[in-house]
Amino acid sequence: MPVRILFLILCLGAVNIHAQKPKSSTSGKISGDAARAPADELLEHLTAAESHQISGDLAGAAIENRAVLGIALQRSGSIAIEEGRYADAVRFFTESLKYADNAPNRTSLAIAYLRQNLFEKALLEAQTAVSLDAKHVGAHYILGNIYYAKEDYKAALPELEMVFSAAPDFEIARALGLTYLNLKQPERARLHFEKMRVAEGKGNADLHLLFAKFYEKTNYPADAELELKRALAVDPGKPKINFYLGYLLLQNGGSERLAEAGAAFERELKVSPNDFYSLFFSGVVASSENDHQKAIPFLQKAVEVNSQSGEAYLFLAQSQIELNDLPSAEKNLRRAVELESKGGKNTQARRTHFMLGRLLLRTGRKEEGQKELAIAGQLQQASLDSSRNEIERILGQVVEQSEPETAAEKPAGSIVQIKPAPERAEQLKNINAFLTDVITQAFNNLGVIATQNNQLSEAIEKFSAAYQWNPEFPNLSRNLGIVSFRAGEFEKAIAPLARHLKTKPEDVLIRKMLGSSYYFTKDFKNSVETLKPIEAKVQEDSELAYFYGISLIQLKGSKEALPVFNRLAEISRKNPDALFYAAQGFMILGDYERALKEFGQVIILAPDTPKANYFIGQNLVRLNRLNEAEKAFSRELEISPGDALSKYHLALTLIERKIETEKALALLEEAVNLRNDYADAYYQLGKIYLEKGEIKKAIDLLEKAISADAGKDYIHYQLSIAYRKASRKEDADREMKLYQKLKDDKRKTDAPMPMGSTGDGPGI
Repeated sequence: MPVRILFLILCLGAVNIHAQKPKSSTSGKISGDAARAPADELLEHLTAAESHQISGDLAGAAIENRAVLGIALQRSGSIAIEEGRYADAVRFFTESLKYADNAPNRTSLAIAYLRQNLFEKALLEAQTAVSLDAKHVGAHYILGNIYYAKEDYKAALPELEMVFSAAPDFEIARALGLTYLNLKQPERARLHFEKMRVAEGKGNADLHLLFAKFYEKTNYPADAELELKRALAVDPGKPKINFYLGYLLLQNGGSERLAEAGAAFERELKVSPNDFYSLFFSGVVASSENDHQKAIPFLQKAVEVNSQSGEAYLFLAQSQIELNDLPSAEKNLRRAVELESKGGKNTQARRTHFMLGRLLLRTGRKEEGQKELAIAGQLQQASLDSSRNEIERILGQVVEQSEPETAAEKPAGSIVQIKPAPERAEQLKNINAFLTDVITQAFNNLGVIATQNNQLSEAIEKFSAAYQWNPEFPNLSRNLGIVSFRAGEFEKAIAPLARHLKTKPEDVLIRKMLGSSYYFTKDFKNSVETLKPIEAKVQEDSELAYFYGISLIQLKGSKEALPVFNRLAEISRKNPDALFYAAQGFMILGDYERALKEFGQVIILAPDTPKANYFIGQNLVRLNRLNEAEKAFSRELEISPGDALSKYHLALTLIERKIETEKALALLEEAVNLRNDYADAYYQLGKIYLEKGEIKKAIDLLEKAISADAGKDYIHYQLSIAYRKASRKEDADREMKLYQKLKDDKRKTDAPMPMGSTGDGPGI
């Protein structure tokens, strides 16, 4: 028995971050049912959310906006189902569960899965819906529907009975009746069908015909026959009923009821004279009773009505042979063979070739006849079927070809395709526009609330969700960009900031944030292009001026950047923080004397400024003034005793001058204890122990350096030497090859000192 399914039609029932109020003009576009759908609880929650926001009740506003999302997302999902967009519906309903995990939303999600034939997912959601609300009729409807589709009638029965009791309708009644029959409970089915008949209130031939089909398909032929006769009693002239009666008698009545079947087909022909199957089976029955004179007219008319039926030509030829009309019989057999060769469906192909072969032998064409008999033998190595078996073989294809399936009996594997009428489509379009606005607004408002609560990750999530629904929503791009920037999510910030700046190029704050975001993501070209229009204002923000200057260096070189750092230094003589950025800029430009001067001024203004002495030491190293550099790094460690970088570079000043080796070792040990991923500190330790002849310890330290940073060529070189001294030739050769490769790659990509470089390296 094919799987069947009933489908439920869903009824639609600090930095300035901007929140939005509901738009009355949008809701004014909705009319009729569309207006009433969102005008109930949805608008109540929208109004409540606005009231809480105005009064500053963030907790209350969050609760109401979440309620808005639960309802609006569910309604968007319902529209998606009505429009046949089932994947979108799944997405909307799944999102709605975050805000309203209830039986209606779970049921709706189950329907969306069901429409995509994802039965296991649909089953899980329907079961969850029932567990959330045991009285939710829709959940039981879908759950029973799924069990029914899976032919789990035992599980379907209580669900369908519950639904039928709570909200009886014709579709459920039909499914329930078939479930009783599939569970071999014919008495309950008969009682149920009788209640359906009584509820109809008057004689209905279609209803009896439906019952007959159900009985026949579940192997209750006597009940099916009784229902067909009841249908005929109500409406003797209704098409198809006599045909089904004849079909039923052929299928189940045996040879002794052939005459009754034939009479039923002939009665059908009085109602529908050109019904192919009634013509065909009238001929087949007459042929089976050896009344070939009677069979031929029926079969001749059958092939006129349907010239593509190989079986009709075969049975016509058979009767013609019996009446010795061999030329006509040969013609019809060859026509049957021709149809078969063109891919036509012919359940009697073997018999066709057999009869044609016998006819050809009979008329003296031995070679051709033997060929046809050989084909017949290949098709089936068995004796000729009886007329009764021939009929049974054909019957299996009759009903499915003679009428379309009803909506309640469509195979579960066929996805329902829906195209709303034009008027309804326009209505859905308006409702969708309203809901999109509401959903975007609610997500945006939740983002604002999260921002005000300093929950930046939550804010980004909510603004991003709003952005996916409608990136054009007022101030949304600005909100998302600002919060992403604040959270250090610079890559996420770029798209919304750029979108907003495109429409509001005068927004200086957003331009600064966008330029900085490009800088942090190393898109120096766009950083310069974004900040160039406000170049004068850039100098007012020392950090931004630094970003702009570094971007110019990376993009165009020192010439364009020098005026930026000069100007920053000029206007920052009494501002140590701003002057610090200018000094860094000069250092990156390679003007170490100027950098020393500006860092010195920083120290005068603020002696305990972290990193100032460290950078002074870096500049002194580059000027090869190692004694002074040692003092600078030591001063830095007085201010920041746990600064691993200063410990490392202080050790280097000692190593380069080949003094105080034990102190250098101690400093490097302290550096790696503070930073266990400090590759260069491990490297220098490894070098020292290699020079001291402690090969095993040197290898251990150099291997740690490689683990911390395998991209530094000089570490591979030093490790190669250590392996060679330990007589590990293969390891030494491998490290040397890696060194050569990294060295070659470095030559190809040499660039200016990267921004913020500390100058860490194998030496000073």
